[in-house]
Amino acid sequence: MGMRCFVAINLEEPLKKSIEASIEPLKKGNADVKWVPAVNLHITLKFLGETDESAAAGIKESLSDISNKFSPFEIALYGVGVFPDEKRPRIVWIDILGPDRLMNLQASVEDYLISYGFPKEARSFSPHLTIGRVRSPKNKDFLLRAMKPLKDKDFGNIRVDKIYLMRSDLKPAGAQYTSVAEFPLNKEE
Repeated sequence: MGMRCFVAINLEEPLKKSIEASIEPLKKGNADVKWVPAVNLHITLKFLGETDESAAAGIKESLSDISNKFSPFEIALYGVGVFPDEKRPRIVWIDILGPDRLMNLQASVEDYLISYGFPKEARSFSPHLTIGRVRSPKNKDFLLRAMKPLKDKDFGNIRVDKIYLMRSDLKPAGAQYTSVAEFPLNKEE
């Protein structure tokens, strides 16, 4: 029996609510965007997809090993943008600043999980927080105009002190995420 999983950094509830309030103006133009509910906001380090439960113990052991090699650190959420570009937006995101340690953490997750059959991502890791997925160009121009005041918005800092193995259950109302296990970053500095 499998479960759909990913490795992530979760956000504190007050920050999720603050982000939700800040991006409310983006929703007013009825652009064809599937917005990520505040409860689901997270930073994905590695999407695993369907994962055999028998592999979960090894994955947890690897994530525990990784967490012991990193001490807590901070990153900043700053500004809103789109991937791949404004002509063909597909993802609406909040940028992440100060990502050197985040990049190293993500690379460790990638490297460790290769031995469990999870291939290395073809694209390089681009630290971001996905807040919406653009489904069509409907009202795209409104969306891009509404994003301009948020281009330099400081959404606050995140103290990264844990990584999570998350489960994603697809429901009629959308994905529901639950933590399978958490791994504190506890390397002594």
